[in-house]
Amino acid sequence: METEEQKKKVTTFFDESKDWQGGLYHTEDTYFARVIRRRKLYAFEMLRKLPDLQPGKALDVGFGSGVYIEELLKMGFECSGTDIAPEMIETIKKRLNGNASAGKVHLLIGDVEHLPFKDAEFDLVLCIGVLGYLLSDEKALRELKRVVRPGGYLLINLTNTYSLSDIDYVWRKKLRSLLRGNSNAAPEDDHPDYAVPSPWMMKNRKFHFKSYNVWKYRRLVENPNFTCVDAMTYGFEFRLLRRIKVVPERILFAAELFLEKFFRKFTVPYFSYSGWVYTGIFKRLS
Repeated sequence: METEEQKKKVTTFFDESKDWQGGLYHTEDTYFARVIRRRKLYAFEMLRKLPDLQPGKALDVGFGSGVYIEELLKMGFECSGTDIAPEMIETIKKRLNGNASAGKVHLLIGDVEHLPFKDAEFDLVLCIGVLGYLLSDEKALRELKRVVRPGGYLLINLTNTYSLSDIDYVWRKKLRSLLRGNSNAAPEDDHPDYAVPSPWMMKNRKFHFKSYNVWKYRRLVENPNFTCVDAMTYGFEFRLLRRIKVVPERILFAAELFLEKFFRKFTVPYFSYSGWVYTGIFKRLS
């Protein structure tokens, strides 16, 4: 799939999605909606723990319904935002209507590979739930890192290929690849070495989506002048148990929250990064 074709399909999807225009944060009570709401909660918990983050200029790339910008305004930031879907501009205007800080928000239609901002312009840059929709990330990462000032922060959110929920799929895929040999690899298996296609995220969709090897991706972001200052994963789906409906949902949800808190507090090899969703905060050194 060509890059421009992918962007058009993603734009159409978000322009037509009532869930992503705010529904997931309010009325939806599904497993996915609960993960999305925790994504926001954990991101701001992590940001508020940074010892030297001061209110300044923030950029939200792919701002969606505007819930992150709304929270950044409460923290005292002047906010800019870009999104590929024009409908999101109208959505965030409705959200901020009557907000006394709305004058501190500057919104543009655009994409992560072409950010219309000066070098080192922002104290904080967020890129949440965006990168998985790209065919490759190198150009986007250069742009994201370019606009962060020295001493500033970049927060990136991804889905984790090696989560407990999906690791069985990954190893089955690797085994099939070994058995048939690289020379017979299917065209759809072409992907960057830090990510794999996510067919379970593309059901009923007609665009590409990828999931990440978060360890490889961390090294990619850090090189050459960033360092990871905090990271966590969350989302333990218990897919089989939910499918057969033997264990009540409330018990699975409680177990999921327990694991998220436990692995956040105690570093356990692999398991501390075994959740379905990854959030990392990177500081620009120079």
